[in-house]
Amino acid sequence: MDHLQTELKIALAQFCDKGIKPENQDTVGARIPEGSALISKGIAIAIADGVSSSSSAQQASQTAITGFLTDYYATPDTWRTQQSAIRVIQSLNQYLWGQSRNSVREEGYLTTFSSLILKGDSAFVFHVGDTRVYRFRDGYLEQLTRDHSQRIDKKTTYLSRALGADLSLEIDLHKTELCRDDIFLLTSDGVHDVVPRSELQSMVRDGGEVENIKQVIADRALALGSQDNISVQVCKIEALGAASQNDAVTVLSQLPFPPEMEPGNKLDGMTIKSIMHESERSQVYLVEMADGRNAVMKTPSRNYDDDPAYIERFVMEAWIGSRIQNNNVVRVLTPEHERSFLYYLTEHVPGPTLANLIKERAPFDIPDAIELLEQMIKGVRAFHRKDTLHQDLKPENIVIGSNGPVIIDFGSCWVAGVEEASAPFKRDTILGTLRYSAPEYRTGTSIGQRSDQFSLAVLAYEMLTGHLPYGSAYENQHDARGFQKLAYQPARKHNPLVPPWMDYALEKALSMHPESRYPALSEWLRDMQRPNPNWTRKEDIPLLERNPLRVWQALAATGWIAAIAAWVPWS
Repeated sequence: MDHLQTELKIALAQFCDKGIKPENQDTVGARIPEGSALISKGIAIAIADGVSSSSSAQQASQTAITGFLTDYYATPDTWRTQQSAIRVIQSLNQYLWGQSRNSVREEGYLTTFSSLILKGDSAFVFHVGDTRVYRFRDGYLEQLTRDHSQRIDKKTTYLSRALGADLSLEIDLHKTELCRDDIFLLTSDGVHDVVPRSELQSMVRDGGEVENIKQVIADRALALGSQDNISVQVCKIEALGAASQNDAVTVLSQLPFPPEMEPGNKLDGMTIKSIMHESERSQVYLVEMADGRNAVMKTPSRNYDDDPAYIERFVMEAWIGSRIQNNNVVRVLTPEHERSFLYYLTEHVPGPTLANLIKERAPFDIPDAIELLEQMIKGVRAFHRKDTLHQDLKPENIVIGSNGPVIIDFGSCWVAGVEEASAPFKRDTILGTLRYSAPEYRTGTSIGQRSDQFSLAVLAYEMLTGHLPYGSAYENQHDARGFQKLAYQPARKHNPLVPPWMDYALEKALSMHPESRYPALSEWLRDMQRPNPNWTRKEDIPLLERNPLRVWQALAATGWIAAIAAWVPWS
């Protein structure tokens, strides 16, 4: 079975020297991370040239490079490359601008800045000023950046854009695919102002190893009488990577699939206690760890041991889950012993699934449904803060523990920072369960956080009514025209205790069009908890419902906590 991907590898050489000037106002830097940072952030290479007319040019260029290489890798793993880099560059610009404004001696902190980020099989260039990024491919040296400079006459040019020059900053962004043996060249104007592009092209083509290319270019700039600092970075792509490639993923992907197991079997020091779930795609077991704790083990199905897309998604599930830290999201556990097979562990949450409770108790007392919904929203917001969509919110993926609902299963999650870099094969696409997934998954329109809102609203509707908001026909629709024929069935039709204002909130969150739903889950929850004055009409609300939550709390004979206490956990 050959499903492994090659790790992104480069050869890098850097040169930075003051040349004939008394001070080096250029700064270069690079960071080649290991482990998970290689997949989530990639490799960063950057060059900056402090503006000579500013009195703090050296400090400005050093701040830009060290700040970028530190802060970029400190941004959340799941942020898009563009989002991370642009936010960091804008922050550095504001800092340098503030330094200039607050300087007692009116020192100017101005610098050009160009950065190359290599991630998976893509390259991202972020650029301000007149430092340059070139790409050499198939014998041709192409300039990927545009100089932000204005020529006054043959001898005079001025810089039209730089970090620290203004509170508002426009950053050029260029994205391109990577090919093996691509060579990227980053230079300051002390090099490219004196060495013609045709010569640079020849030196890259004929220079051999990157160390030699770097030195030949630097020496040539000095020989041609450069009057500025000399900075050169040369990077060659030796092997392409992919979005999911990092050390941990590689190790896990090499592990064999475990056999199908029965209670009493042992694996890596753990004992199988029971089979919790089996499907064509995976098996889920309740296991006892060596220290006596119970845990849940998920294993891949042997039906897919030669499917690289399936293997990649399975390996990524634990990585995704480990980054979501919330009391309403199941925790991923680290095995006590080194894995001998491919699987991952989560904590065991004793209790029924929401599907069990809906089957037994729906419609729920309204205070119970709202309390559960509020906690589920907290869990979903934890995903969204990591720029991650769950995409499979359904009753079977909500376990009601002693402390409230817990969202489980990461098999359908979408992570922005991972998905933006393409893989060398088509990824498996899992769209969740049809009756709970938003229409946009099937109509091909853009998905987003409001897609998870739709699924949560279906859960809320089902808790309150025991029915689905668009009936059984919803899951059979596959295009926009089919969805448009469906009509929302008011929750009051199934449960007359649901007040009109709550029904309006449900209908809005369940809109077929994402833009018509709530912009934030917090806004929807607020409208579910109390009447929105914009929707309230006196004739809609009986006297006893003017303070509905208090009335329902008083009338509720039993609560969901009592039901859970009586539930016999899985064993």
